[in-house]
Amino acid sequence: MKTAFAFLPLIIASAASAHESFAPHTHPHPISMLPDVETFGVAALVLALGVIAFTYLKRG
Repeated sequence: MKTAFAFLPLIIASAASAHESFAPHTHPHPISMLPDVETFGVAALVLALGVIAFTYLKRG
């Protein structure tokens, strides 16, 4: 029982200090500088086409 009471303040403190993104909030966010999933997809496609072209031109 003492162990349960020892962990109770930790659970309450973690819930109270939850990040704001999990709850609705009003302050505006700037545009993210991180690339989107589509950007990684296009980059992978361009890289794959470059590798294919390189191997094709290297053989010929």
